[in-house]
Amino acid sequence: MALNDLNSQDIAQDITHDITQDEAGDAVERGERMRGGGLWPFWTHIYAQGDPLPDLSCKVDRPEHNFDEGDELPEDYRGLLMKMLRHEGERAGNKSFLGLMGTCIEVAETLAPDPAARLIKSEYLAEELKHAIMFHRIAVGLDPDFALRDVPYAHYAFHLPKDTWADDAFFHFLVDLNGAFHARDWRESSYAPLRKISRTVERDEFGHSEMGYHFLSAICAERRGRALAQALLPKWYSAALDMFGRSDSPNTPRFIQWGLKGVGNSEIRAAYKEYVDRKLVALGLDLPDERQGRRFL
Repeated sequence: MALNDLNSQDIAQDITHDITQDEAGDAVERGERMRGGGLWPFWTHIYAQGDPLPDLSCKVDRPEHNFDEGDELPEDYRGLLMKMLRHEGERAGNKSFLGLMGTCIEVAETLAPDPAARLIKSEYLAEELKHAIMFHRIAVGLDPDFALRDVPYAHYAFHLPKDTWADDAFFHFLVDLNGAFHARDWRESSYAPLRKISRTVERDEFGHSEMGYHFLSAICAERRGRALAQALLPKWYSAALDMFGRSDSPNTPRFIQWGLKGVGNSEIRAAYKEYVDRKLVALGLDLPDERQGRRFL
């Protein structure tokens, strides 16, 4: 079947299904989809215990907007929405995304400690390709020319060197978690196609982050591995905090007023930092200075 023959319902019915705690728990009991050495998907056990991410719903008064694919969009709204999608990058027509996936395969082949870790990374790649189809369909619905445009990843976090397996683990734990937080913010999005996929993307990206944390936990279980992780942490920590943009961005009030975001950059970054800090301390790591090495405050 050609990619363009797919619609959002054809990709998979469970893609946009909001899985409840009971359903996630039942999946665990039945052993459904427990791939990757019995660990995948990593999100299942955690969501079965409750919602792991903080509330990012909008707390300020704003107009109610609701737009769907094919609707005529106000110029400012359309511009902000396209800006979001350019930063997202996970599109089947984006050559840079496919290149990033190729790099992930190379990292797994050269740095993964064992076949089990490589198998887990293959599950990650399969899920990211699923996202590429989902975002491709959203892009086609907005602008077919954009859907086929190569948009290189601009943020420096995607270009940091990965010389060790610990680097790759930090990348997934921190950068994929950024994706989960943003997808969480889309739960109340005024653009229906984003709202429909938000919960699936959120839990998948959370699972990718937990995959990285799983690898980090094994690394930090040994003294030498923990020392390596401690040495690498400042590089990845500052980049991860920078991924939320400038706290004083003039675009933030517009995003919130149009219903494309629920909270500002500083609020979502603070919630992210609080979550990440707890996880890092649990590994026995010392937290870096949150301003050291930062480019966007």
